[in-house]
This record gives sequence, structure tokens and C-alpha cells, in this order.
Amino acid sequence: MMTFKVDNLKDMHSSLQNFVDYLRACGVDEDDVFYGRLVGCELVANVIRHCGVMARFCGGVEGDDIVITVSSDSAKSFKLCPDLPDAMSESGRGLYIVNVVCGGDIAFDGDGITAKIKLRNEKS
Repeated sequence: MMTFKVDNLKDMHSSLQNFVDYLRACGVDEDDVFYGRLVGCELVANVIRHCGVMARFCGGVEGDDIVITVSSDSAKSFKLCPDLPDAMSESGRGLYIVNVVCGGDIAFDGDGITAKIKLRNEKS
């Protein structure tokens, strides 16, 4: 399991690189590593951009899934919209992408969002 806190996009990218390295060390296929980074990036960036607060990231491999949970590290409530727009929406396409990559396996709990990415390829 890998965890970090971040409040800016520059640090987000280096922290997500550490998550990529963790996934590779777990033997996750490169396509699935890409999906893990994409989902992590979209969720963390949403907290930083739309909530304006520190994001808390927790991600790991659980069975046949990459599981990523992102929440706010603030007393402010997590206010990302749980309604997923379609691809033609003016905003919210990041959550649309996350929903597609995760095959709809995302959950909002008021404090954050958990996304599960089914490993599409065998671990090495």
C-alpha cells in the first residue's frame, strides 16, 4: 500500500511516480500501471483544483484490483460531484474517464472517492 499527501500539482506528479514504481514492483503490467496513474492523477487533481485543499492518496494492489482512495485532508467536506457527466460535458470529464477505466467501480462516501481498476493483464 502506498500513501501520500499533496497540495499542488507539481508534487502530485512526483508522488504519483512513486506509486507507479510501487505498482511495477508489485509486478503489475505496464498497461495497468498506466491506468493506475491516470486514475490517481485525475482524482488527486480534482481535490486540489476543485476543493482547494490537501489531497490524501492511498493506493495499492488488492487481489485482482488496483484500489485507489483519494480524500480531502481538511475539515472542508469533499465536494466532488458524484454525478458522472458524459464525454461531451464542459467539465467533469476527468470523472467520466475514471468511471470508464474502472468499469463503473467507483464509490463516493462523502469524505472521498474509492476507485477499483480491474487488472486487465496478468501480473508478471
